[in-house]
Amino acid sequence: MTGPKIELLSAFGPKQGGRRPGQFHNPEGLASDSRGRILVADETNHRVQRISPDGEPLWSLGAVGADGRPRHGTAPGQFFMFRGIGVDADDNLFVGDSWNNRVQKFDAGGRFEMMFGSYGNGPGQFGGAGPNGLAFDAGGHIYVSDTHTYLGGNNRVQKFDHRGRFVAAFGGHGEGPGRFAGRSPLRGRYGYEIGRGASSPEGPYGLAVGPVSNHLYASDTENNCIQVFDLQGAWLRSIGEGTIFQPRQICLDSRENIYAAGFHCPPDVAGIGPVVPVGPQHRFLWILNIDGDLLATITADDAGGLFDHAGGRHHAVAVSRTDEGLVFIQAGHQILKFRVHW
Repeated sequence: MTGPKIELLSAFGPKQGGRRPGQFHNPEGLASDSRGRILVADETNHRVQRISPDGEPLWSLGAVGADGRPRHGTAPGQFFMFRGIGVDADDNLFVGDSWNNRVQKFDAGGRFEMMFGSYGNGPGQFGGAGPNGLAFDAGGHIYVSDTHTYLGGNNRVQKFDHRGRFVAAFGGHGEGPGRFAGRSPLRGRYGYEIGRGASSPEGPYGLAVGPVSNHLYASDTENNCIQVFDLQGAWLRSIGEGTIFQPRQICLDSRENIYAAGFHCPPDVAGIGPVVPVGPQHRFLWILNIDGDLLATITADDAGGLFDHAGGRHHAVAVSRTDEGLVFIQAGHQILKFRVHW
């Protein structure tokens, strides 16, 4: 495949992770605002950081302990192990506060405005380690991927109005059209009962609304594809089968090219594919067009050996809203900044 030239520009934060401003520990969610600044779901630091396009820390949100270190919390403006983060057209920040089972909203300056959600399987509730992803449409609706639950897996997308009021839900566990995570059993990928915060089938994960089609894209991690729905939740198609594996967070550019982070080679889960440990060589960023055709990949070679450090993750991706040639990708505890020369 002949594609664009990929150039690694910089890496933000130390490889081993850290607690100081501008350092990260499993930054599993990324989003860009209208000024090109990057919002980081700094997951195991239980905080949001806003950084400049060059990685300079601007501010952070979250609880801080008496020792000055970030910690988890349950009050408004505090978080507990989260991945989902999104910025709407007005630069409002939404955080999928995963283990607190809620979504929090902040204005462009980081001031708390509202929150919604609780733990459970009912309308407007979220499972034990979700929500994982967020997206917004032009009508102000908020879409939230609700993956896990103590009772076995919600595996659905929920739709809310701009005030956080439940509108609809769609999905469920399975492999067919409009279903999620069916290739991994509900009892969990390692055969144990699923508890609050435990590993269980993942899907849906990342969400995005297309600026061209006005369709909702949902990465279906265990089914190895991205599913596409209309904004009422009707299934339209799936893309990426045979090309992408274990997609996590996704984002779109203005042409509706799809950027998906995940694995290239199956890990040892649910008996799928070869039994191999996941290493740097298996971590990819795929770029697909609106039809699902592969345009480019960002590989471990492009990342200069930084795609993995001590088993670090590679889940998050964001494209700058002011310069769509800039792509930011999680690499373990770091964030890598790339230039894609189309």
